[in-house]
Amino acid sequence: MGRVALAAATSHVGAIVKNGDADPRRSSVLHAAWERLDGEIAAAELDAVVVVATDHYETFGLENYPAFCIGLAAEHQGWAEFGNPGGTVPGRPLLAEYLLKGLTERGFEMSRSHTMRLDHSFMVPLAKLPSATAAGVVPLFVNCNTEPLPTLGRCLELGKAIAAAAGDLPGDARIGVIGTGGLSHWVGLPRFGEINEDFDREFLALLAEGRTDDVTSWSDERIQNEAGNGALEVRTWLIAAGAAGGPARVLAYEPMPSWTVGIGISGFAIGQAP
Repeated sequence: MGRVALAAATSHVGAIVKNGDADPRRSSVLHAAWERLDGEIAAAELDAVVVVATDHYETFGLENYPAFCIGLAAEHQGWAEFGNPGGTVPGRPLLAEYLLKGLTERGFEMSRSHTMRLDHSFMVPLAKLPSATAAGVVPLFVNCNTEPLPTLGRCLELGKAIAAAAGDLPGDARIGVIGTGGLSHWVGLPRFGEINEDFDREFLALLAEGRTDDVTSWSDERIQNEAGNGALEVRTWLIAAGAAGGPARVLAYEPMPSWTVGIGISGFAIGQAP
């Protein structure tokens, strides 16, 4: 019987690696938090990490744009788009197939791909968390940018279903779940470069208090108005929170104007009621 043994979430903007030394006072805090999280991943001795992220029209286009898609390949190629990290990361196809079956049985008709390539929303966090790459990756795409989007509540329930499906894994498999995206930022809009620190801190505080239902009551209109279209990626954080079952531990938060994003990094308590 397997289980979720670690859950976390982090922002994923490409500038994290392409301009990593910007604003050293703030960025040093963030790099230290990623190093700490990487150590926790290594210590958890995971058999695979489900990396929950979106895509920026590299892998998926309007000819086929799923709500959720799980990658089943033995190896996943990074796009390396716009100078972002590339290369390959090892997949965990057997565990991915078990999760696909378990999620389908629990009412989630997941799309699946045997050739899913990964853009910066996957590859940047993996560059900062090499222990996740070493454990092997099951990529899980979530539509965070092309309407209609899966609801916030549906994403939270998907996380809970991942935790339940983990129980179907063979042996004593231990998996991690890492959501990537957000926090506040505007992509391709006149407000590009703005950050709403108040929104970011409210979101992180609610997760730290275990109040995920409060977050799922937010409308997408509110999120976009207050924190930008890029903040719709908090769906990935809710999936990680649902998989964890416990409140967040905020490892770091910094508004990073030089990266144009409010950067958050959190772990989650496993299996504890809020």
